[in-house]
Amino acid sequence: MGVFSRKDNRAGKRVDKPKEEGQELTLVTDCYCANGHNLTSDLATFDGFNGITITLRNSRQEGLLCLSPLIGDTGRSFFNFEGEAGEIVEICCPTCSEPLPVYNECVCGADLVAFFSSPKVDFGNCIGICQRIGCLHSEIKSNRDLRLFSRRGFFD
Repeated sequence: MGVFSRKDNRAGKRVDKPKEEGQELTLVTDCYCANGHNLTSDLATFDGFNGITITLRNSRQEGLLCLSPLIGDTGRSFFNFEGEAGEIVEICCPTCSEPLPVYNECVCGADLVAFFSSPKVDFGNCIGICQRIGCLHSEIKSNRDLRLFSRRGFFD
């Protein structure tokens, strides 16, 4: 089994976006910063799965954000951080405090940052999220979606 596994959309699974009957969801089981620190933790769980924990920083505060590991699920929990819609935040590793690397520029003007599926930096095997709170892309985006958006000039 690889880093990404498929889960059936069975009854009891909370997904904020409507899904077609029988559609599979992609579960991120391991996620790393550029320095190889694992970002999955049990600080918050989503449908029984450990969340992806990152540090958010702006000029006023620093706190944590736990994201659902189900790609496309907008579930999240903030800890010691009061974000405002439209605000751009720095996204960092909670272990080493290094900012996550930029994958591309988002259509909103902020950066999409990358998380890696192994401790090795590989932009060909990553997922990403926008730094702007409330952006359409401020949820985990699969590597396939990132490549597709880039290829079609969506980020240009």
